[in-house]
Amino acid sequence: MRTFGYGFTGVLLGIYLFLLGGGPEAVVASLGISLAAGAALNVLVGLYGDRFGRRRAMALFGLLMASAGLVLAAAPSFPVALGALALGATSPTGTEVSPFLSVEQSIVADVARTGRRTRAFATYNLLGSLGAAAGALASGVPTLLLGAVPTSPDPLRPMFVLYAVLGLAAAGIAAALPREVELAGPAVRVRLTGPSRTRVARISGLFAVDSFAGGFVIQSFVSFWFFTRYPESRASLGLVFFAAGVLTASSFLVAARLGERFGLLETMVFTHIPSNVLLALVPVAPGFLPALALYLGRMALSQMDVPTRQAYLAGIVGRDERTAANAATNTTRNVAQAAGPFSSGAVVAALGLSAPFFLGGALKIVYDLSIYAAFRKVRPHEV
Repeated sequence: MRTFGYGFTGVLLGIYLFLLGGGPEAVVASLGISLAAGAALNVLVGLYGDRFGRRRAMALFGLLMASAGLVLAAAPSFPVALGALALGATSPTGTEVSPFLSVEQSIVADVARTGRRTRAFATYNLLGSLGAAAGALASGVPTLLLGAVPTSPDPLRPMFVLYAVLGLAAAGIAAALPREVELAGPAVRVRLTGPSRTRVARISGLFAVDSFAGGFVIQSFVSFWFFTRYPESRASLGLVFFAAGVLTASSFLVAARLGERFGLLETMVFTHIPSNVLLALVPVAPGFLPALALYLGRMALSQMDVPTRQAYLAGIVGRDERTAANAATNTTRNVAQAAGPFSSGAVVAALGLSAPFFLGGALKIVYDLSIYAAFRKVRPHEV
């Protein structure tokens, strides 16, 4: 439900902000606002999520999502739209980056059968990515109804009304979840033990590098880049990101099997490096179709580390520490990812619109090599 909304928002948001009057550098930089606000909410989840109640927290986030959609739909100008991003309930990445993620990762880890945690995370991410892919496809509806690529923000406003409706539906579904999703025992703040705190701190720092690099090339930026660099792509952007979403979703099931056979960390690293090489090659491709092929190849590999990463983190901390650990790593990721668009705006102004691809790809490879070196001896207690 949510990722369907994230899917079309990830494609349309940068374009919509541009049509509302934002310049290219301002649009790219503004995408970090939503990620920074989401990071602040993740801090609250880590401190109070289990005490407040997982279902209640998720319902509240759904209401924030609805509010953001309504503000965007009604925004008369670029500065007003920034207020919606400040609610932390939009996804310029086209994927799940909100505080929902910290709570749901704990739920999935808790309900997974012993020895099948990675597959449970793969299924969770598969369904989310298929929803996002369908949403990306739906982003083409305004162009289809208009019969041309929109040149004003008005044809896109109904999509943000739909986003608000999806937020309300997500809130209702969250409130209807069974009591079993809540953490059993007294509602007290859980603190990480010494060993877990050390592991979470180290891995959060490395995740920050990956997310900062990813912040240079979030989906809204890539959509805006294709929109600007290749005008012939404008009518087919929804289809492009639908295909990317399907490839990503399919990769999760493969990642789960690879993780069980070769190791979670090994799968994270050795599928990620080739994807980052492809990412850096996108802007040097000799035309739209080669650039598209490189981007889709990258998307077929780039998210295989997601279910393996989630399962790995759940396996190196205690059960009652998972929400706090998830919130800590997700907060770090969101803060770092938010810094990516802000920095990307400066990079674009100085080096051009394609520079974020090179910088993002290079930094991600540094992350891959670093996390393997730091954690190759740390094994999760189950997968």
